[in-house]
Amino acid sequence: MDQRSPGSQAIPGHSFHSRGPCGGRRSRPDPTEPARAGPRQGQRGGACTTTLDCRAPARRPAGRYEIPLLIQDRNLDTTPNGDLTGRLLHKVEDNTMEFFGPFTMVNGTIWPHLPVESRQYRLRVLNGSNARTYRLVLLDGNGRSVTGAIRQIGTDGGLLARPVSIPPAGLVLAPAERADLLVDFRPFRGERLRLVNTAGSPFDGSPSNQAPGTPDPTNRLPYPDVMEFRVSGQRVNDTFVVPERLASFRRLPPPDVERLVALVEEVDGMLTLHELEPVSVSEEHLTQPTIAVTGESGLTTRYRTVAAHFRDTTNWFVAHGSTEVWRILNLTEDTHPFHVHLVQFQATSRDTYNVDGFDASTGGTTTLVTFVGHGTLDANETGWKDTVRVNPGELVSIALTFDSYTGRYMYHCHLLEHEDHDMMRPFVVMPASVLAAMGDMAM
Repeated sequence: MDQRSPGSQAIPGHSFHSRGPCGGRRSRPDPTEPARAGPRQGQRGGACTTTLDCRAPARRPAGRYEIPLLIQDRNLDTTPNGDLTGRLLHKVEDNTMEFFGPFTMVNGTIWPHLPVESRQYRLRVLNGSNARTYRLVLLDGNGRSVTGAIRQIGTDGGLLARPVSIPPAGLVLAPAERADLLVDFRPFRGERLRLVNTAGSPFDGSPSNQAPGTPDPTNRLPYPDVMEFRVSGQRVNDTFVVPERLASFRRLPPPDVERLVALVEEVDGMLTLHELEPVSVSEEHLTQPTIAVTGESGLTTRYRTVAAHFRDTTNWFVAHGSTEVWRILNLTEDTHPFHVHLVQFQATSRDTYNVDGFDASTGGTTTLVTFVGHGTLDANETGWKDTVRVNPGELVSIALTFDSYTGRYMYHCHLLEHEDHDMMRPFVVMPASVLAAMGDMAM
């Protein structure tokens, strides 16, 4: 069958195979070009490159049992009579910024199959889509979820401290998120397993109201299939036991600085990152709109926006070697994958807020944004990350230590169309002595 058309294609075991230091690595196109063009042109590369602890048993899944999976949604052009041509087509709906392709491509093939032995495999999964979030569920031949056969051992930045089960509803991966998985095919000799997506688009964190594997065209999921695993009927002697402790992990120290940024969709559809500073007593007379937030303690703080667009003045200057906590407040109706260049961070909390009082037409609040309750981080979000999902009405906190390089870097939403529509801001890391000399010039 023509591999440019949807159908049954095996995935070569060597596809996108790579090794390197701990953590996932992804190549990027020319930074002067729109980011959304890269994945469409095949420029998304490098899945996860985490290495299991060398003290693990020698028979750990490796070689042809260790397979990167690059998942992307795509659309294909058609002939005048409606036949698919196999040519990639970038088309968005009217009044929709994001690209949501109807077909799912894995390692360059739409709806592929992978023959596997009845043993454990290591799958390194990267969501390389422009804007589609996946919630992946593994189904047996009867359509029952067998997602319990999957354990996650690593995230964006390397191994977790210990293996964890993926969430019961499925493994959620927003664009740029990576997952290092161990899948045990031993109980499924001779069966065919389907990996399906249950997340509608645009994603807002809501659970699916459809049975896994059911088409949901209303939520831009006409074809939920991702790929198929065809398990051999031959018994295999697989004695590998995943270690209960995979890597050392320590929480970062208390922060030297805390910062707050709000995710905002303006009335014209532009997506922006509002860097917020508390309004001081001397600024109470200011007439610009402010955002009033009441936290868990009941204390209300008014914030003013000091920057919202990429071209605005750089405000965030970071001392090299310092630890900071960034709090990300989502005032929009969609989930945004918040991505930071340069460092791996630790997500520390996920809280929910009532954000109905925010008025996008003014950029301020008419009533208080108020704390509702503590959410929970999934077990697979507790490792090193460089991308974290922030659902509507959530405030997610991340801890970052800037101990590698100095220079100018970026943070942004990793929905590529959002990134291209101004949801990106710079920050500068500099020696602590230089930052001290800048005094009040630096914030």
